[in-house]
Amino acid sequence: MHIIIGGCGRLGAEIAERLSGEPENDVVVIDHDPLAFDRLGSAFNGETIVGDATDRDILERAGVDRAEGLIAVTRFDNANLMAVEIASHLYGVPRTVARLFNPEREQVYRKLGVQYVSGTGILAKLFLNEFRDETFPHHLHFTSSDVAVVDMEIGAGGHGMTVSDFELDGKLRIAAIERGARVFIPQPEDRLEKGDKVTAAARRGVYRKVESLLQRPYDRVSADGRGELR
Repeated sequence: MHIIIGGCGRLGAEIAERLSGEPENDVVVIDHDPLAFDRLGSAFNGETIVGDATDRDILERAGVDRAEGLIAVTRFDNANLMAVEIASHLYGVPRTVARLFNPEREQVYRKLGVQYVSGTGILAKLFLNEFRDETFPHHLHFTSSDVAVVDMEIGAGGHGMTVSDFELDGKLRIAAIERGARVFIPQPEDRLEKGDKVTAAARRGVYRKVESLLQRPYDRVSADGRGELR
C-alpha cells in the first residue's frame, strides 16, 4: 500500500515508523522542515520529501496519484483538512485521515465527510478513564449516542455465565473475548471464564448492572499471596 504522511512531528514520525515496518507498505513522509526527519528512527525505510503537504506539486512527487492512503498530521488544522480534501477529491485517494486540534470543528469535518482524529477528545477520554475507577476503559464513544466500545475483565461473579445471559437483553454486546493466547468471537451459548478479557459495545449506565461480575483491582491479591491490596 502506498501511503503518504503529511507532517513529521512526534506523531507523524511514530505513524511513519510503524507503517513502514509492515512489508506491504510503501511510505512517503512530507514536512516543510528537513530537520523534522531526524525524528524518524533507523527502522524507517520509506522516503522523505521536504515541502508542503497541501502543495499539489509536492503531493504528486510523493505519488498521490497512486496512493491508497494519506494521513495529515501537521500542527495546523487547516493544512490537514486541505491535504485530505486535495487527496480525496482531486486524486481519488480512497483512505484519508486528518488530525484535528480544535474540537469545535468536529461538526464541520463530519458535514464534509472528512475522517479525522481529535487529539483533545482522545486525551480527555483517557484522562477520564484513569480518573473514574468505577467504569471500564473506553475504546470509542459514539457522538450523539449513549453507546461506547469498552474493555472489561470477567471476575468470579461472571465465571460460568453464558454470553447471552451476560449481555442483559441487548444492553451490552460482546464482540470479542481474549482468553490466554486465544482471541475469538463468541457464540451466545459460550460460557465466560474468570480472567477473560472482553471487548463489548455497551450502553451508558450498564456498568452498575455488571459490576459484580467483573474483576476489580481490589479483587486481585498481591504476588506474595497474602491478599494485600496493590
